[in-house]
This record gives sequence, structure tokens and C-alpha cells, in this order.
Amino acid sequence: MLGNMHAGFFIGGFIVYIGIMILIGYFASKGKSDGKNYLTGGAKLPFYLIFATMAATFIGTGSAIGATANGFRAGWYGSAYGLGAAAGLFLLAYCVTKVKPRQKGFITMCEEAQFCFDGSKEMRIVMSFMMFFVEIIWLGNHMNGGATFLGYITGLDLLTSKILVVLGFGIYVVIGGYLAVVWTDLIQLILILVGFVVIAIVAIPIAGGWDAISAAYTSAGNEGALSFYGIKNVGFFGLFALLFGIFIPALGTPTYRMRVYTAKDEKTGLNAINRTAILLLIFSLLPALIGMAAFTIATQNGAAAILARPDFAYAYLATVVLGPVLGLFFMIAGLSATLSSGDSDAIAGVTILIQDIYPVFAKKALPEKDVKRWSRWAVVVTLLCAFVLTLFAKDIMSYILNVLGSFVPGVSVAMFLGVAWKRVTWQGGLAAIFSGTLFGVFYLLVPPFQAYFKAIFTAPAIPATIVSLVFAIIISLSTKKPVMTESEKIAAVEAARVSY
Repeated sequence: MLGNMHAGFFIGGFIVYIGIMILIGYFASKGKSDGKNYLTGGAKLPFYLIFATMAATFIGTGSAIGATANGFRAGWYGSAYGLGAAAGLFLLAYCVTKVKPRQKGFITMCEEAQFCFDGSKEMRIVMSFMMFFVEIIWLGNHMNGGATFLGYITGLDLLTSKILVVLGFGIYVVIGGYLAVVWTDLIQLILILVGFVVIAIVAIPIAGGWDAISAAYTSAGNEGALSFYGIKNVGFFGLFALLFGIFIPALGTPTYRMRVYTAKDEKTGLNAINRTAILLLIFSLLPALIGMAAFTIATQNGAAAILARPDFAYAYLATVVLGPVLGLFFMIAGLSATLSSGDSDAIAGVTILIQDIYPVFAKKALPEKDVKRWSRWAVVVTLLCAFVLTLFAKDIMSYILNVLGSFVPGVSVAMFLGVAWKRVTWQGGLAAIFSGTLFGVFYLLVPPFQAYFKAIFTAPAIPATIVSLVFAIIISLSTKKPVMTESEKIAAVEAARVSY
């Protein structure tokens, strides 16, 4: 951490930056966010906004700060996040092509699930609560990552840092809703891309160039870090486990599908998905390179504390190596990755809370005139809930692999089978969700259970997916599938919007 003078400079810069984001969110949404438009932005957004918000969301806490830490500890392994995320996006594009949710006017992933499972209200209700929980998990990840990063740079305690990070994106989300999210994401994406390119250009020469980086890993007995995606370092199964743990959430996270629901048409949403995947593959090289440069510089400087805590590699560069001015720019780029992901998951969670969960209890849809007011309160509730799950996090990538890997596979399996397997029933879909979630609970809370599966699979995503898939197939084959036309399924979705 820098001295108090520089810490104050960083805090001041962060506050100014957040002030600018709030102003952008306010003016971008002024007069355009009444009723359901608060949640959808009018659902007619052009390609550049859909692409920007999707790309900024994916280049988030994991692919920026977490991937830099992985690059620090294991070299090119840090680029694996982008490969796994891109693969997940390509499969998501396939699902969108098959279902065509934008043409059908779906607003949430729960509605798409109801359609895919024969208009089942049971599936929609269960999905509503699971989807909200998934968004809470993601929000916890962004809070924890952003707060850890900000706390190291500024010297603030973790709780204060979390509050600042939450206020950072919470205020403009409350003010402007979805339009505030997509416009601030556009600005933040530019800052992320420019920031990481500039820092890579600066940090690699400071480290002494590629030869010095290679020598540092070789001297540390870690030459495997220089192999293709670090495969010689972590082994084939270690690499596959990480890729799979990042790949599987793409199918079960509502935020990503929300981009399609709010695009002006199906083609716009698909183009945004595919181009984001390509951008991720290219961008993922930068955090790995920056992490490797940070490892080399820390080794040269004998920075034992940083070498022992790779999650601080990004902040180490921003504070100690680059100096206050360039470090502030780097900090803004890193926090932009966190904020752009946090705001998107917040608004996606609120949309589910208002559109899907509220009708379960009220037995009717929220009146249009009340949507904006209640949605703002829902933002606050959603952010508060996310604090709880930050307690599970040891580091950013651990959180993604363990917590998300425990709870998302069941939902992802259900959504994929609903699209790809005609014989699946709603009972089979529920079996996938419940069995996968139960496995995740045991993995997180029962140490012997976790130790057994961790020794085999290194992370919970693979076994949770297998369990979900097996139960879904068995229960689907054991239950009768109703015969329904596409029109009847769409009618069931529309009817559930009005009354339960």
C-alpha cells in the first residue's frame, strides 16, 4: 500500500469517478425509465450498447483481478478464464438460436425456462428463486473482489471498502435502472480495454521484458507456467476443471440472457454474444501478461507479502510499481471491471424479484405505475443480501470455482436440456436443479464430502453437473411429457405474468 498521501489521492480519484458515473446514469435514463422501462431500458437497445454491457460484464472481477492473480501464480493459466467464458458464450448463442426468446417477448430467464419446460408454473417458480440466488452469488463475488482491491490500495478496512464499492454502482442503478447500467458499462468497457493495454505496455518493460519474465518463472521452478494455458503447471484436469467451472455459469446466469431480452432484435443479441466471446479470447491474454509481469517485479524486489498473496498482484502494480498517477488509472480500469459486472447483476436480480418472485406471493403482477418505485427498493434489498455470501470467499477465483461451481450447474443443466432435449420434462428439470443444488450445499458445508470430490475433480462444477444430468435424465424418462404447441407454451408464459 502507498503512503497516506497517495491513499487519499486514490480515494479522491475513486469518488470523482463514481460521481461521473452517477451523472452519466442520471442523464442517460432521464425521462426514459418509467414503469417496466426501468428494468428493460425499453427493450429496443442497439448493438453497441448490448455489446458494451455484455463485454463489460464478462470482463469483470474474475477475468480482470482474478485472472491477473492466476497469471501471477501460474503464468498463461491466467488466460484460461477467457477461454472458458468464450466457450460458454458460444453455447449460449446456440441456445438463443434454438429458442429465439427475443422474438417471443420474454423478459426474464424464468419465462424462458417456463417455455422450455412445457409452460410449467412449477419450473418458473423454482427458477425464480434460484435465479435470484445466483445473482446474489455473483454480486457477492464482485463486492468481495472490488473491496479487497480497493482496501489494499487505499488502506481502508474491508467493510468500508465494501460499502464504497456497493455505493459505487448501487447509486446509479437506483437512480436510472437498466439504461444507467448499459450507458455506464459502455464508458467502463472503454476504460477497461484502454487501461489494460496501457498497463501491459508499461509493466512488461519494467519487469525487464519477456526474457526476464521467463527467467523469473524458471528460477522459481515454475517453468510450467510458460506452457500453453499453463497446462504443464496445473495438469490437463486442473485446466479442464477451471475451464468448466467458468464455462457452465454462462448457461445459468440470468444477466447474460437479459442482454438478448433487451436488444432491439434477435440478431443484435446474437451478434453481441458472439463478438463478446471473441473479445474475451483476445483480452484474456492481457491479465495473464500483467500478472506475470507483477510476479517478476515482485521477485526482483523481494516483495514476499505479495508473492504469498497473488490476489494482491493487481493492486501491487497500481500502488508500488506504477506510481500514483498511472496507478490511479489502473485502479479505475480494475474497479470498472468490478462495477460493470456488479451493476448488471444487480439489475438482473431486481428484474427477477419484481417480474417473477413478486407475483408468486401477490398472485398478480405489480402494477405498472409501481414498478419503478418498488424496483428501487428491490435494488437495496438485493445488494444487502449479497453481503452474506461474501463470507464464503477466500479469494476471487476460489469464490467463482467453489460457490458458483456448487450452485449454478443444476440450473445450467436444466436450461440446456430444456433447449436441446425434446424428451425432457419439467419434473426432470426440477430434478436437475434440486440434485445439483443439494450437492453444492453438501460440498460447501460438509468438509469430508468436499475433500473427497476435490481430490478427484479439484472443484465442484464437474461432479455437480454430472449429478444434475443423471437425475434429470432418469426423472424425465420416468415421467410423461405433455403435448403442447409453441403457441400454447407462449400463452402459458403470458398468463403467468398476469396472475398465478
